[in-house]
Amino acid sequence: MAIPIVAMIMVFGGIVAVFWVVFSTIRRLKVARVQSEVNSKLIEKLGSSPEFLTFLDSDAGKQLVASLGIEQPSREPYGRILSSVQAGVILLLLGIALLILGGHFANAAEGFFVLGGVAVALGAGFLISAGVSYRLSKKFGLLDRERNADKLVA
Repeated sequence: MAIPIVAMIMVFGGIVAVFWVVFSTIRRLKVARVQSEVNSKLIEKLGSSPEFLTFLDSDAGKQLVASLGIEQPSREPYGRILSSVQAGVILLLLGIALLILGGHFANAAEGFFVLGGVAVALGAGFLISAGVSYRLSKKFGLLDRERNADKLVA
C-alpha cells in the first residue's frame, strides 16, 4: 500500500515539474523574441550612435527601457541568497510535514519517511548554502558594492 501513495506523489511532482519547465521556457522565448524585435526596430529607426544616445537620455527612451521588463540574471548576491533561504525553508517544512504524515499512515510510513528525510536534508543544505554564501559575499565585499558606488558618486 505504501508504494502506490509514494508513486502517486512522485508522478504528480514529475508532471508539475515538466509543466513548469515547459511554460517557463515558452515565456522566456516570447520575452527574447520581443526583445530582439524591439532592438532591431530601434537600430533601424536610429541610424547613428549620437541619435541613439540622445534618445536614451530622453524621458521617452528611459520609459521604453523601463517598460521592456527584460529578465536579466541577477548580479547581486541578495537575490540568490534569499532564493536559497526560501527554497530551504520550503523544503524543510515539506520534509517535516512528510515525516509527520509518515507517523499517521502506517501502511505508507516508509515512503513518507524516505521522502521526508530527503526533503529535510535538501532544505538544510539550502539553508547552509545560503549562510555560507552570505558570509563569503560579506567577506569579499559584494554586499557593500551599492553603498560604495553611492559614496563614489556623491
